[in-house]
Amino acid sequence: MTPAVSKSLEFVSPAGRLWWLPAGGQGNGLDDRAWAPVLEISEQSVPRLLSALRDAAVPAYAAPAGRTASWLRGGSGLPAAWQLWVGASAYGRAEAALVAVMPSIMREAAGRHDRAWR
Repeated sequence: MTPAVSKSLEFVSPAGRLWWLPAGGQGNGLDDRAWAPVLEISEQSVPRLLSALRDAAVPAYAAPAGRTASWLRGGSGLPAAWQLWVGASAYGRAEAALVAVMPSIMREAAGRHDRAWR
């Protein structure tokens, strides 16, 4: 049996967005040491939400949702869903910012016959 090799966290990877969030996403330029998933949103809503969260000083990142979400949508014809994460240190501000901006995002999505979140 091969013994386990332990490494200090500083040698594994730096903490922050790219440490464990999926590649291929978009961030709002702010970073945090820990991230919390918030909701799945439509791809069209991503830029507006990232901007609103940046304005509220909330680190945010969105990336295409995984295969499970795609499988659950099946042949529904819904646009691709994206998972939104926020910096855990700003979770309370994120909630307040989302409550303020989601009604207008939902109205815009309805105008395109889409859903703002999944």
